[in-house]
Amino acid sequence: MSSKIPPDDCAQLVTALGNSDFPGKLLNALQVICQPDHLSFVHLAIDDKASYLFSANREKSIIPPELQQLYLSTYYQYDPNLALLDNSYPAHTTTLLRLRPEEIDNGGYRQLWYEKMGIVDRLSITYKADKGLYCLNLFRNKSPFETEAFQGIESEKHLLSALVTKHSRINGDLSAFMTRETQLDTLISRLTTINASLSNREKEVGARILLGMNSEGIALDLGIKIHSVHTYRKRAYSRMNISSQNELFALCLTIS
Repeated sequence: MSSKIPPDDCAQLVTALGNSDFPGKLLNALQVICQPDHLSFVHLAIDDKASYLFSANREKSIIPPELQQLYLSTYYQYDPNLALLDNSYPAHTTTLLRLRPEEIDNGGYRQLWYEKMGIVDRLSITYKADKGLYCLNLFRNKSPFETEAFQGIESEKHLLSALVTKHSRINGDLSAFMTRETQLDTLISRLTTINASLSNREKEVGARILLGMNSEGIALDLGIKIHSVHTYRKRAYSRMNISSQNELFALCLTIS
């Protein structure tokens, strides 16, 4: 493996900035350095929100959208990268971090990324800016990153951080990985797979719970009373033989 991105690949990446083929070209360019199987670029905001900006895979659908949505709605808050949002870390600083399964404390987060998605190693290039933290995450799903691969990314972290941040800014405002409607449709479909006997309203409530909405927000969104939300939630949990939001998330992780 090389420790540098070839000049021709750098030129192609600069040319692709702001275009839809940029993520794929970036993944291809990184093969010479560290051979990642998947990459994602996210923004973790100081106001407790996470946004997917783009992703790319060597294999089709290595990480299903619904599992990425579980990260966006809840599990991002257990991402160790969030520690860099502390005021003791200066803005506009680029950092390279590594995360392996044995280093994850939260069981749900570990199950989501490393057991359900099959990820065995992650390198994160982080850049603190725009009221949050940009994170370019590089994943392996078969073998850990070698020392040479880590060193290669370390040497290119400033270039890579500048490229992905510039690409995001050219594209405009921070955007969610999927529209809200698509997120809800995806989660409703997942709930149907878990238990086909759920009523439409029970699935609508359950999908919004998975999005991280509270009872008041769900009631306003669906135009129903709060006690009705509680009733639909109780019925849905009973059908699925669970009793809490955490169990609902865990149940979603068990469905392929």
